[in-house]
Amino acid sequence: MAEKFRYKYRVKWSTLSGVFSFGFLVPTFFIPLTLFSKEHFLSIFIATLTTYVIWEGSKFIQALTLYYFPLENSTIKHLTFEIAGIFVFSSLMLLIGIFSISWWVSSVSVTIGVVLQNMFVSFLLALLFIAINEGALLFGKWKQSLIEQEKLREENLIAKVESLKKQLDPHFLFNSLSVLSGVVYKDPALADKFITRLAQVYRYVLEYNDEKYVPLKKEISFVEAYCFLLNVRFYNKVILNVQLQENNFNILPMSIQLLVENAVKHNRISEDLPLNLKIYILESIIWIENKINLKDNKEDSTGIGLKNLEARYKLITGQSIQINNEGKIFRVGLPLFKENT
Repeated sequence: MAEKFRYKYRVKWSTLSGVFSFGFLVPTFFIPLTLFSKEHFLSIFIATLTTYVIWEGSKFIQALTLYYFPLENSTIKHLTFEIAGIFVFSSLMLLIGIFSISWWVSSVSVTIGVVLQNMFVSFLLALLFIAINEGALLFGKWKQSLIEQEKLREENLIAKVESLKKQLDPHFLFNSLSVLSGVVYKDPALADKFITRLAQVYRYVLEYNDEKYVPLKKEISFVEAYCFLLNVRFYNKVILNVQLQENNFNILPMSIQLLVENAVKHNRISEDLPLNLKIYILESIIWIENKINLKDNKEDSTGIGLKNLEARYKLITGQSIQINNEGKIFRVGLPLFKENT
């Protein structure tokens, strides 16, 4: 992301008091003038005005340097151009101020020594300005970084709470037990498989809920067990098509299952409109897609599931999920990563 141009003219009392103090001290202690004479007050005015112009000009130069040479890209280049720019500008302004005082106050003469002294003062001013403002800038970025980290921690806590709620979801457990009670006498073999897959689903939830990431093949196995339970409930109307050329990746636990659950929640599932779920990998992103057949009496969606999944991905991997709604096809892409993430 390109650096923004940060200069903004603002009058601050702290700046004005500092500028006036500098403008008063220089003519009073470094220029041989009668105190509180007309020449003394005139010199104070010129020195104060010169100092203020140097201050605002230096702020503008700093903003230009940050815009064209961001600190994050090259610290040396940024500081070199900033010091050079402020040094040249402050030297020029101080010379103009000295010549102005010399023009209005006949007792003040400009010599080579005065010019050299001016350049030395300009260099010190440049270093002082940069020390103050770069310190303030870095402090602001550090503070903003802390705020963003705290925000991500809060989002991660929300995601964990949501995940915990899902693993104890009474609706899913109630539906599963209802289905089981319906098949346990009619088809004992199917009931046995159902119990095995239900135990597999909850064992996975308990085992990997606190993990940052899991092997993709374990997540796929979990999703297949989850879809088996759904198919017993919906009479094989949930069609899962997994196309993985490579599964040597990692993924966030229960991330694919969340997307399958969302598809079941929002789409009609019937003999004429089975739910077709397709899972495939494209350029290190695993895509979960389904045809859109929204329920007529669909529930209001808050999108909190996808928001929490996005927050978890940003916190753990620094990447974002991809959401693509083409009207007929809805698909979500989850970045995959290797073991060293």
